[in-house]
Amino acid sequence: MELRVERYYEFIQENLPEGMKIVVNVAMYERVMEHLLGYEGLFYLIYDDPDLVKVVFNKWGQVVYNFYQKVISLECVGAIFHADDLGYKTGTMLSPESLRKLFFPWLKEYVSLAHKQGKTFWYHCCGNVGKVIEELIEGIKIDAFHSFQDVITPVGDFQKKYGNKIAVLGGVDVDKLARLDKEKLRKYVRTILNECMPRGRYALGSGNSISNYIPVENYITMLEEGLTWRKS
Repeated sequence: MELRVERYYEFIQENLPEGMKIVVNVAMYERVMEHLLGYEGLFYLIYDDPDLVKVVFNKWGQVVYNFYQKVISLECVGAIFHADDLGYKTGTMLSPESLRKLFFPWLKEYVSLAHKQGKTFWYHCCGNVGKVIEELIEGIKIDAFHSFQDVITPVGDFQKKYGNKIAVLGGVDVDKLARLDKEKLRKYVRTILNECMPRGRYALGSGNSISNYIPVENYITMLEEGLTWRKS
């Protein structure tokens, strides 16, 4: 396995265009929740057998740490772009107290790995994380945040509040990217750019992944607006 990983990154390093970097990612919290314990398993066990839950988190957390430690020093790697969805529309799936015990200590270790190499740590997280976002920024010290839904927090509102502390990535709501006609989408994307670009530390993109149900022409429309935007 280690040999395959080494060959993979050797190939990237040899073939990546000059000046281009990649980001690396392994899920930690989601892997425990979705694959190792399961949603119901985690939610029951966190009360019935918290020691077991902690052991599982720490075991997998170390696996993720070992991977990041191996690749973060490579020249082709520019940042860790960690992805772990913590919440849903109105809150986090585990209490903030549980996240502080089980997940945040590991997240802080991953951030530290990146920073020690002079690189950055970006965090993708779906759901309403309003109760822990300041902890992610001030305590854990993430460098950038991604995943926005207008129904939770529009990207412009988030950037206005936190953009002086971290970079803000994406924000074009996936629902709108999928369903608006081209002209309405252009106006919507332009509004985001006009609000976020002048403040700086912003990169245009979708609020979440580019799903296969998003019309290709809408995706291209978003890119066109980004390429043609100019500060008024």
